[in-house]
Amino acid sequence: MVKLEQRKAIIGLKDKGGAKLSTSLTAMATVLRATAGDRFRVHVIDADGFNSTLTQRLGERDAAGRLLPQQDAGRGVLKADLFRPEGVAPLFEAVESDARFVMIDTPAGGLTKIDELSENLGASHFIQHIVDCGRQPIIMVPFSPDVASIRGVAKAVERFGTSAPIIAMRSMVGVKESDYRLWSAENFQDQYGRHVGGRTRTAFETIGGRMIDIPPLTPGSNSMAEALSLTYAQAAAYTGASWQSYDRLNVQQWLRGWVSELQKIADLLGLEDTDWRAF
Repeated sequence: MVKLEQRKAIIGLKDKGGAKLSTSLTAMATVLRATAGDRFRVHVIDADGFNSTLTQRLGERDAAGRLLPQQDAGRGVLKADLFRPEGVAPLFEAVESDARFVMIDTPAGGLTKIDELSENLGASHFIQHIVDCGRQPIIMVPFSPDVASIRGVAKAVERFGTSAPIIAMRSMVGVKESDYRLWSAENFQDQYGRHVGGRTRTAFETIGGRMIDIPPLTPGSNSMAEALSLTYAQAAAYTGASWQSYDRLNVQQWLRGWVSELQKIADLLGLEDTDWRAF
């Protein structure tokens, strides 16, 4: 039995789509499950009822490749739906498990919708339920260089403050560090004299926010893995005819990159002295 103080609930939130949240959580779940072995369990919940990217990439399948209607939370993906009343209750149930990690993916708009879980419940109630279940909540928010995406980090700071650690995940997919001018800049004025730039980073750092990077995966290898219905763990070892060694090595190195990023927050995850595995 895992001690209560070691148990974590990782909640991925965004308002703007295209920030690679689902891909990031899929990679993180892959690494955490490989690292866990048979020592602890990592439960994954897909609360995106429309795209279900996490389910498609990580769900358990039968011998014909069809997704199993009943999934094991520790090997596949459980379903929820942040935008449907009947789909919210499974989120509250999920954090009641004794798994060491519960990871929850949400759709675009989730950062706003989590304040409206029902007529009575909002984000603060969900966070309190997580705490009451003996878990530490961890909020993960992806962002890219554009204004709307960075505003998501600002909204997370406003929503959660210091009630839960906030991890900002800076996407390096198709961009360079120098492209994050709005994040790194000091305040400057736009054409109307309004102060912009750097304010979100300052607020984020003030509440003790942490940052990791989202490593890029070669697009061709990623799309081939999806077409072949390979999970990333499978893709890192697969030797089928259509799957080239080039593709396999790309995925292996990408997952190792995720190990390096997660090691930056190993103290928060409670995995400081862990023998990490990428796949």
